[in-house]
This record gives sequence, structure tokens and C-alpha cells, in this order.
Amino acid sequence: MTVAEESLTEAFPDAVHGVSQDGIPYLLVRPDQLVETLRRLRDDLDYVRWLDVTAVDEPNVEPRFELQYLLYSMVDRRWVRIKTQTDDAVPTVTEVFPGADWYEREVFDLFGITFEGHPNLTRLMMPDDWEGHPLRRDYPIGGEQVDFTVTREVYGTGGGNELRG
Repeated sequence: MTVAEESLTEAFPDAVHGVSQDGIPYLLVRPDQLVETLRRLRDDLDYVRWLDVTAVDEPNVEPRFELQYLLYSMVDRRWVRIKTQTDDAVPTVTEVFPGADWYEREVFDLFGITFEGHPNLTRLMMPDDWEGHPLRRDYPIGGEQVDFTVTREVYGTGGGNELRG
């Protein structure tokens, strides 16, 4: 066990601990522990740099989504990943890391996961009237027609090159 893993185990004895395949230690916490866990990592263990939040969708697993938060300690030069699992909603972490704002909006837009208490949880990448969340595994593939050169004949679209002959 590395020094980083030992300090995480000591600070969070009730969390599930592990090491991801990329060598980054992780903590798996319940959604109601998420905000306080990130706050303690920032304030007590110097993980002050927010990097990312992303989601993993496994429709056949309960709960369906796993959110993964990535932090970095500039002092100790080490990473930590925080994981939590949900079917639909988790609390926002924007009070702890304001930079999480747009990342949470992206996850909401593409996966449909709600971040409770978020200051502006609106679509970020898809049009406001878009139906569904395109990175969910049950989202229909090919649901949106795309103007590729090879599909123009199939869909009867010219793509603007009709004048070239």
C-alpha cells in the first residue's frame, strides 16, 4: 500500500477503497457522503485541483450509473478518484469545486443524471428541445440523421454539392 492509499484509508475508514487499472487510488462513497468527502479531500488532504467528473452507464447493473470525480494534490503530486453510484440523482459539488459547474451540466445533458442543488442545471451540448440523453447505452443508435457524403444518396440530401455535378 502506498503512502497515498494509507492516508486515504486513515481519513475515510468507512469508504470502499481500491486502485483503478490506471494506478489511481479511489474511494467509493454513497451519494449522501459525496460533498463532504470532496470537501475533506480539498481541505484536509490538499486535493485542491478539480479535474473532471464523468459517468459510466451500465443499464443492467443496480444502480445504473457510476460517477467518477478526479482530483489532484499539487502539494503531494498525486491523484485520487472518487466514485459514487446512482440511478438518477446526486448532490452537486459546485459549492466545494465551482469548476464542477459545466462538467455536471455536461453529464446531465448527455446521461440525464440530475445534480441536486446545481445553480443552473440546463443542457450544455445538445439543443434545448433535444429529447433524450445521447450517451446512455439505451439511446437509439442512428436516431439522428447525419449528412455524410456516403449517406446523401440514401437519404436524398444533396449536402450543398448539387452545383458541382
